[in-house]
Amino acid sequence: MSKKVGWSFWWLWTIAHVIGSALLPLLVWQDPYDLRSRIFLNEILQGIGVSLAQSIVLRDRFTKEGWWLPLSLIGWTIGITLIFFVPPLSIHIHLSNFPPITLLIIDFAIIGAIVGICQWQLLKSFRAGGLWLFASPIALSLSIFGLQLGYMAKSSVLATALQGVIYGAITGLAAIKVLRSPKILPKPRK
Repeated sequence: MSKKVGWSFWWLWTIAHVIGSALLPLLVWQDPYDLRSRIFLNEILQGIGVSLAQSIVLRDRFTKEGWWLPLSLIGWTIGITLIFFVPPLSIHIHLSNFPPITLLIIDFAIIGAIVGICQWQLLKSFRAGGLWLFASPIALSLSIFGLQLGYMAKSSVLATALQGVIYGAITGLAAIKVLRSPKILPKPRK
């Protein structure tokens, strides 16, 4: 059932993230003048694309991988909804003095944490499964730098591709560590 997880898995995972991050945002027109709506639409499409790409790469890697796509989509939906539509819960109220990049890093860390918690439900049976709870928010928040570089170059294709590379590279390393770790066996009942 389980396929080998090594460097070829990492390359496949990272390439899948680039494709998943860039493909859907390229297919849908985005308002070039309103940065907030562009980021919102981009993240919805990226969430769908990355979730699909991850579930394809994880096929036959562990027993419950069929739940990866729905749990990932639930995590992205909850995270994006919290950040964009629930102002009292949004961290923006208290951090209005910070530059926009800092706010994006915090927002994406929150989204990454929620997505990571949802995905961790499937990974917690692995001894190193808890690593995913750190890797997901760190990777998604650091991916902002790729997004920023691409937008500075005035290329949304480059922005989403760089974001996918950073997110995929970091989570790919974590996925290798988690999937290589032994499973935690349930304690026998007495």
